[in-house]
Amino acid sequence: MRIVLLPTALVTLAAIAVYLWTFIMAGRARGKYNVKAPAITGPEPFERAIRVQTNTLEQIVPFLPALWVCAVFYPMPAAIIGRE
Repeated sequence: MRIVLLPTALVTLAAIAVYLWTFIMAGRARGKYNVKAPAITGPEPFERAIRVQTNTLEQIVPFLPALWVCAVFYPMPAAIIGRE
């Protein structure tokens, strides 16, 4: 079963990597535009970076459990759909 779920695990790692990248970029924007935490308002480029990070967080929460529940029953289709 481990080998069958490997593609799903790789998709999970890729999704987490994307989230971490948005987290890092939002932090850089916070420093670049001198916006102190916990503020989420500031110059437009900063607000865009924060919104991208927030949207990614909001969507990864339902995506990962749905991916894994689907992977238990249909491992390869779940991995293929997760890559799109």
